[in-house]
Amino acid sequence: MIKLTKLEIVLIAVSIVSILLLYLIGAEATTPVPLERAERGSLINFTGVCVYSQNDFSVLYDGKDTIVLYDALKMDKSYRVVGKLLDESKHSVEALRINEVPYNALNLDSIEGAFWIDSSCYLLTPQRIKLSKCLNITKGEKVKVYGLFYGERFHVVDYIPKGLLKIPINGMPFKIRGIVIRNTSPITIWNGSEEIDAYLPYKTKLELGDEVEIMGIARLYSTLTLYVNSPSDVKVIGKAKTVPVGKETIGEIAHGVCQVTKDGISLGLNCTELKLYGFSANFGDIIEFYGIRRRNSLYCIECTVKIPRDELPNSICNPDFGTPLKIHGKVEWVKVYKNGFGLANVTNEECWILVKLPKSLGVYPEVNETLTAFGFYTTYREAPAFEIPSRDDICLNGSC
Repeated sequence: MIKLTKLEIVLIAVSIVSILLLYLIGAEATTPVPLERAERGSLINFTGVCVYSQNDFSVLYDGKDTIVLYDALKMDKSYRVVGKLLDESKHSVEALRINEVPYNALNLDSIEGAFWIDSSCYLLTPQRIKLSKCLNITKGEKVKVYGLFYGERFHVVDYIPKGLLKIPINGMPFKIRGIVIRNTSPITIWNGSEEIDAYLPYKTKLELGDEVEIMGIARLYSTLTLYVNSPSDVKVIGKAKTVPVGKETIGEIAHGVCQVTKDGISLGLNCTELKLYGFSANFGDIIEFYGIRRRNSLYCIECTVKIPRDELPNSICNPDFGTPLKIHGKVEWVKVYKNGFGLANVTNEECWILVKLPKSLGVYPEVNETLTAFGFYTTYREAPAFEIPSRDDICLNGSC
């Protein structure tokens, strides 16, 4: 057994303490420090989101500082890096260890809005915030995003979808479903309770009676209005219901075979009190039509003249009150009063009828002329008479 003197024991103790001090000093020198306390050559510890990555060059950002690494990382993923600071600007780092970490290891921002796709992908709040990537959710859907602003983009680390908006909000996406009741710009959709206007993308066309789903940016004017930015946001899903004329409601297609009781910009019909727009026919024509019902009118989708008024039978011998009819015969006599009102007796050899000639009509036939007219039966001094609505409804000797 070796015996040590007191001096030797003291020297050994001093040596051990010196070794321990040197070890502690070395350990302290190699312990990673935060970036703000680091100097060139320091070992740093940094946690951030990858906001740029191309080839073997990546940028991490923690909401305040950025570092550059010469490694390929995944965009919008969170990383913890231990590495050596290479420059005085505290940006360039030689990574010694890189670990992907959960996003809650960072102090992230959160924003709620609606996901939108245009020329790029955005979050609408309704302010437009450009996103670093597109989200795997429905366009227009509400979403809460977590991430960091860097440059002109919000880098999304995570997100929680929350479904489509239930009610329209000015400047936010909104989806509607309904029937096209007007297809000029802006088109008008009937959703079952109200009219909604929509401006469609260039060259996007819809037909009257189409049942559609449309996604657009809502504007709360006196009428809810949608601005649609992509043809893919317009989907035809069906056709409006067709019902007999008189039984239709707004957004349904009315079908009927009816006679024109008034012509002009709109047609009056003997089967409905509603005016029919979008089709021209003569007074007395019998037409077949399919028309979309609007609030106070019908608009032609498909209309044809089924029986032209010229083909109506001569009704002189069979007058029928309240129905547009045709008469054809020879003028036996004409009488014109001082106030400009006139009467003509027209006969078809077997029967005769008095034809009223008001001054406003501007027509006074001559005796023996052939007269063809379209109008209504009425009375004159308690006798049957024929009333002609306009100059266009009377022909003399075949000239109308």
